[in-house]
Amino acid sequence: MGLVSVKKLSEILKDIEKPGRYLGGEWNEVRKDPARVKIKVALAFPDLYDIGMSYLGQKILYFLLNGRTDILAERVFTPWADFEQKLRAEKIPLYSLENKIPLDQFDILGFSLLYELNYSNILTTLDLGGIPLHSAGRNLDHPLVIAGGPAAFNPEPVADIFDLFLIGDGEEAFLEIIDRFLILKKEFREKAALLNDLSQIEGVYVPSLYPAYLPSNSHLLAVRSEKGAEAKIKKRVLFPFHEAPFPEEIVVPNVKIIFDRVSVEVARGCPQKCRFCQASSIYLPPRVKSPSFVIENIMNSLQMTGYEGSSLAALSVSDYPYLDRTVEILMKELAKQKVSLSLPSLRPKGLSSDLARSIIKVRKTGFTLVPEAGTERLRRVINKKLEDEDIFEASRNAFSQGWRLLKLYFMVGLPTEREEDLEGIVDIVQGISRIGCQIMKSTPQINLSLSSFIPKPHTPFQWLEMEEEQSLQEKYRFLMSRLRKHRHLKIKKQPLKNSLLEAVFSRGDRRLNNVLLKAWKIGARFDSWSNSFSFQTWEQAFIQEKLDYHLYLSAINKDVRLPWEHIDTGINKSYLLRELDKAWREEYTHSCLEDKCGSCQGCSFPTLLEREFPEDVKVSPVLSTRLGKKTEKVHCYRVFFSKHGTARFISHNDLNNVIQRGFRRAGIAVDYTQGFHPKMMISHPPALPLGMEGKSECFEFKSHFLFQEDEFISRLNACLPPGIKILNLERRGTFPSSLGEEIETLIYSIDLKNPEVQKAVKGDEDKEIPSSEYYKKIEERLGGFLAENPNDLIDKTLVDKEKGRIYLYIRHNLQKAFRAQEFTEKIFGIKNSSFIMSREKIVFHKHEKLT
Repeated sequence: MGLVSVKKLSEILKDIEKPGRYLGGEWNEVRKDPARVKIKVALAFPDLYDIGMSYLGQKILYFLLNGRTDILAERVFTPWADFEQKLRAEKIPLYSLENKIPLDQFDILGFSLLYELNYSNILTTLDLGGIPLHSAGRNLDHPLVIAGGPAAFNPEPVADIFDLFLIGDGEEAFLEIIDRFLILKKEFREKAALLNDLSQIEGVYVPSLYPAYLPSNSHLLAVRSEKGAEAKIKKRVLFPFHEAPFPEEIVVPNVKIIFDRVSVEVARGCPQKCRFCQASSIYLPPRVKSPSFVIENIMNSLQMTGYEGSSLAALSVSDYPYLDRTVEILMKELAKQKVSLSLPSLRPKGLSSDLARSIIKVRKTGFTLVPEAGTERLRRVINKKLEDEDIFEASRNAFSQGWRLLKLYFMVGLPTEREEDLEGIVDIVQGISRIGCQIMKSTPQINLSLSSFIPKPHTPFQWLEMEEEQSLQEKYRFLMSRLRKHRHLKIKKQPLKNSLLEAVFSRGDRRLNNVLLKAWKIGARFDSWSNSFSFQTWEQAFIQEKLDYHLYLSAINKDVRLPWEHIDTGINKSYLLRELDKAWREEYTHSCLEDKCGSCQGCSFPTLLEREFPEDVKVSPVLSTRLGKKTEKVHCYRVFFSKHGTARFISHNDLNNVIQRGFRRAGIAVDYTQGFHPKMMISHPPALPLGMEGKSECFEFKSHFLFQEDEFISRLNACLPPGIKILNLERRGTFPSSLGEEIETLIYSIDLKNPEVQKAVKGDEDKEIPSSEYYKKIEERLGGFLAENPNDLIDKTLVDKEKGRIYLYIRHNLQKAFRAQEFTEKIFGIKNSSFIMSREKIVFHKHEKLT
């Protein structure tokens, strides 16, 4: 098996933004011997590492698959444009992070489809991995390419790419696919026969068994089953759910990601029946986790990861029946460890004053209100049971507990929306602002997010047209004109062109496969990112395919077969039509918590609905793993460590997070600052540049615990990722001044044996030159540069011919910064010279240390 060389990667990553995305080596990473497993699975996420590493679904599958000794599961993410270009230029295939296995050497490649605007990244991932882009172009010598996730509930726009889709919950079904695949690959020589057999697994959709056709009176292609395939694909539902396996020992990134914390799923599905919400349909029925299981899950995961933040995840966490009690018990434990807790998707009615008081025991995390619509009338249309006073009461609870920042989410272009509904958005923003001023005596910060309504499949609004672009633009202009005067208000708008493309692909048919391929070939990449999205690229692709994208934005006849109608969410079509009719009448529908399944009869899951458990919420005692002996006195410590190998690609800020999480995992107690946002009392010297090795770096911290050096070093080193090694620990009497003021000299070195340096010194000469002449040229170049560019911070320079290095002794000055890598770049003309340098030592002024 040909693995990608880490040494070669290290060379090309020098010119790449955030190279730590592409190296792996994180804490809790699972690396198995590929020769000792029966099957290799790549878990692919078609977006950046920063996004994909925040996704719970991949964490769950990584945990479940690697829990089996016969399965190897590794991660792969779509590289940003700069790394894509490097991989192509160097002819390096895209690889998994753990073992650096090229994608075409896996047995199964499984994509998570969360968002339609990631579709072009699927093609990038396959192409970089050396895998044919379409299912028809692959045989059994290629990986089986499959997909799952919320966007798979309309698989048709990418049906030509994938061999099969898994519809619904993947925990049990993915393992069934793997086990069946292991048997079938030995039995069949033809891929078609293998896929036909896999289609017998509940929840599996094989597009090649379902040809597309154009129904009469329809402008959208639908599909019909052939070759004995089921007419409808029934989604998989994990049940019972209350103690379903959930990962605790999750991978902890070495670089910052979007949601960098322990996140535990407390519920799946949503009992609310918002008519615009696709998620409530595809994750039905609502199921909840045992509260004691949730608490134990979070506490164990925090101990295994060292994270300083946690969250409870659900579509509507307010509806979790044990929320108040769970948060109350959790915060008693989390407050001791200075770990924060956040509650995303919290409905205003769910934020009581007691709940707000519990959450802020450690630090104020994000507080978000999601009214969606500006008036109670329009909220009745979309079945969002929320009165204006509920919003204002939640704001009072937040401001009274010290929150100064609130986030608000609204949609524009909802069905029946009028100018008064837009005015309602303005009124709510102004009302919240007044409440904040009254309570805090100062203006609160409000972050307002606006997005365009998209009529999504499997919702009561799926037949409606999307509002025209010009009309939406006028509504945005109206809101901006009314809200621009509020300086405390930050407005974030989802770009309208992005929303149009999302709507096209979310309601698309199989013809969009060719459009996608054309757009990708023209250059479509990362279409959800504003700095890389080009709608003109997509317009050009539609023109080439002679297809009008407006078709997919228009209204759909209720009597025709829809492109996604063969995917069965469990929601009855008659129910969706009844809900659409109630929307026009502005009538509410009860939630699953309020209504009885017998009276609703809207779905096929009444026996699976989980509302609550007859259980007292409890928490198991956390076993103390504290290192050292606690004392009344504060102790001051200075720690020396090395940073080498792939750890060079961790930035200074990320390194600080890595060290702090290492402390937590090791049970090393560090004192915290006071106030609403307590932080570990750790200080660092001047930052080590990205790419530069540090042979004797340091940091200082304070603690009420007394540590023995050998035990401290051993424990902490066992809890740090590769490339970071603790060397020694010094206990100081006091810290008489800041760490920066304590530094006398910084010693750097340049590797003169590096090929780039040798080329710069020798020039274009083909022949080898004697070592003495080589070092003579270096000394001449160094001396000439110093004569022309005197610098009073350079104490001395030393060329060591035996070690093949130049040593720079730089006097530290707090007022005048010196960038050693610039010195090297000017002498040798080498860009990114940090990668050929080391910081050898930090010399401090002499002070007494304790032994």
